Amino acid sequence: MKNWVQKHQLISFFVLTFLIMYSVLFTAIYLHRSADSQRWSLIWFLSMFSPTFSALIISGVIGGWTEVKRLLSGYVRWRVGVRWYLAALFLFLGPLTIGLIYSALGNPHPGLNAELTILGVTSQLIFNIFSGPVAEEGGWRGFALPRLQEKYNALVSSLILGTIWACWHLPLYFMPASDQLSIPFPIYLALNIAFATYITWLYNNAKGSLIITILAHFCINISASTVVGRLGLMPSMMFYYVTAGPLLVVALILMVIHFGPRYFSRKQVTELPSQRKFATAAHGD
Repeated sequence: MKNWVQKHQLISFFVLTFLIMYSVLFTAIYLHRSADSQRWSLIWFLSMFSPTFSALIISGVIGGWTEVKRLLSGYVRWRVGVRWYLAALFLFLGPLTIGLIYSALGNPHPGLNAELTILGVTSQLIFNIFSGPVAEEGGWRGFALPRLQEKYNALVSSLILGTIWACWHLPLYFMPASDQLSIPFPIYLALNIAFATYITWLYNNAKGSLIITILAHFCINISASTVVGRLGLMPSMMFYYVTAGPLLVVALILMVIHFGPRYFSRKQVTELPSQRKFATAAHGD
């Protein structure tokens, strides 16, 4: 089994991630309907961490503690340059700016949520940082992305990972009152592919920093909930059609043209984050 996992690291990771997510979350749906809210929330949290749990498990199988430490090292790689922090923050600041302009021009919008409280917003932000960014990035970007880029260029790797990332979220469409229901899956799929491509660019240029990818993922999560839900600067679907979609399309076109689809970077290949050395250590070749 260990030899098979070493030879099929990506397949092993994706199968285990989906197995945990789907089995646990559909159990959560059953418990939620049974009004067992405490157990439901614990299971929900487990499902959100399935990519990182899977990455840690597979890393341990293929390389032991040495491989696990290599994966965890991305969480402390913070000296990457201010511009990459700003590039990650763009995923929030860009939509927020357009939302403010949209509202200032007198367009109809829901307006500020009257139920907002400092405690409520703080708790939501803390939940948002852990339920997606911290929970997932160790798997998607820390484990899967470098291995995909051993086989494909950065653009193709992003298309594959973005599609898998979107499909991993599918059980959320079966959750009662889930925020996922507010956006049709085809639009969600397109946005996930675009987000995955943007984060690949960040990852490759920020030395494989998971701090940067977590920040970008966090900005993705709070942009819609802030611009639409908390501040009410524009209607929900208007946000996706006018703000998130066009911003990403322009950014990605400029990114591919300027940096090229091979690496999304103009750095030397030896400076880019790569799993080649990890595979070498694991296989001894």
